[in-house]
Amino acid sequence: MSHYSLICPFLTDNPQFAHGVEFGLLYARMQSQEERISDYFHKENQDQILLLASRQGWYVREMKSFDKSFDKYWFWCVLEKL
Repeated sequence: MSHYSLICPFLTDNPQFAHGVEFGLLYARMQSQEERISDYFHKENQDQILLLASRQGWYVREMKSFDKSFDKYWFWCVLEKL
């Protein structure tokens, strides 16, 4: 049986740490050559993501929230560079 693990494990089990990682990865994507970002993001980061998009020159093309089981924690967002 195969064993998988993170290359660099989270330093804490606190969910806020994982939210920060997600936010940092999005920021890095915004600095790349991507013109459009389409992805799911955790609802805990929604306000920060919208503020970041505005300040970094990105437009929110589409945003969907879900209320079913697992999906109630996530939202779909399409961002486009202005």
